[in-house]
Amino acid sequence: MTEPRTTDCFMIHTAAPRLGRRLTGVLRRIILGRVPKLFDTAYYLRSHPDAAASALDPYLHYSLIGGRRGYDPNADFDTAFYRLQTRAWQNPLRHYLKVGAAKGLDPHPHFSTFCYLGRYPDVVGSKVNPLLHYRENGRPELRIADHSKRLPRTIPPLFGIPTAHHWEMPKSGQAHSKLTLLRTAPDHPAAEPIKRLRLSLGLDFGVVDQFIDMMARTPTGFQDIMQFTLNADPSRGASVPSLVLALDHCYLYPIANDGTRIIRYAEANLWDIRPIKPRVVVTLPNGTIKI
Repeated sequence: MTEPRTTDCFMIHTAAPRLGRRLTGVLRRIILGRVPKLFDTAYYLRSHPDAAASALDPYLHYSLIGGRRGYDPNADFDTAFYRLQTRAWQNPLRHYLKVGAAKGLDPHPHFSTFCYLGRYPDVVGSKVNPLLHYRENGRPELRIADHSKRLPRTIPPLFGIPTAHHWEMPKSGQAHSKLTLLRTAPDHPAAEPIKRLRLSLGLDFGVVDQFIDMMARTPTGFQDIMQFTLNADPSRGASVPSLVLALDHCYLYPIANDGTRIIRYAEANLWDIRPIKPRVVVTLPNGTIKI
């Protein structure tokens, strides 16, 4: 029995996902209908190797898996950024097309839905999705896309921060989460050095100033441990972050058995991002946080 040639193996391995995509594409058309124009199949497969290796239709993969993992469906739609504005979890792109654009939610830090519609009444009259219009017509016509003013990734402490190092607290779907400040923590051989880590904190309206005050007292306090419980009631303002905890020169410990994680930092700055000009309200030197 002859061994298959390398080229034959390559053809077998590449043909299997393509066949699977054709078959699951039929399922996708039955369940979801057509692939929206805002979904860039080539970009999605190029950017996410696991999707490219999957036998799932790409848009079905995004709807079932990629959206929950924070994968971007095109270069102008930042899934993680969009999810900070809403509880859309399974398919953020579909949510933006159906209701998000009408509510003025922004698909990317560099694209303001309302500003684009405000600048260009012809887009409003056409009833075309503003981001789709910008991608297909506006950008080639050199139309202006204003930066989003809705969420903190457009403010100074988040410039240039990768999505993987920008965390949301509480996480989507959680009613609350805990944040603990520690005086000291033992070294860990598997701690990962990270230059910058950012925590966007979505707090109820009534506790933001209280949280700032308690954080400000930390350097002069005598307690070795200070624990905060962050509640997340969307009707009380927790759907949009009001504070950003900027941690610099960090060591990120592995996830513990209880699901918590320790982060050691050289400096922490708490930013109040509610004003038009965000400002640092608390600075903490050389400490440890557990979340």
